[in-house]
Amino acid sequence: MTLIHLAIQQAMRSQCRHKIGAVLAAGSRVVVASPNKYRNSPAIDHRNSTFHAEDAALRRARGAPVSMVFVARVNAECVPMLARPCPRCVVKLARAGVMRAYYTVGPSTVDMLEIPPLHHSMG
Repeated sequence: MTLIHLAIQQAMRSQCRHKIGAVLAAGSRVVVASPNKYRNSPAIDHRNSTFHAEDAALRRARGAPVSMVFVARVNAECVPMLARPCPRCVVKLARAGVMRAYYTVGPSTVDMLEIPPLHHSMG
């Protein structure tokens, strides 16, 4: 099984309306896999109701070395859809050392995003 297929399986496990899964890897070794998760009730806090799948996976990895992430989103029929990481997740992934994000674009298409390292200012 490829790691993008594992991300698709994680997305299918999600209980959220937008079903997304992420797999963090170091080379070809899976470090952790996770679907997106509820953290607050959407009725109480609709802006912060979920942990994105990338964030949930990073929390579970607890600082383990990672270099790649595989992200997938599925619709109600479990067909892969666009799952490009959001800008906030890209920053979190960069902080964790992730250099590449592979993500579903459609039913049979995967794209790749190079994640530049963060440069810390001296000021």
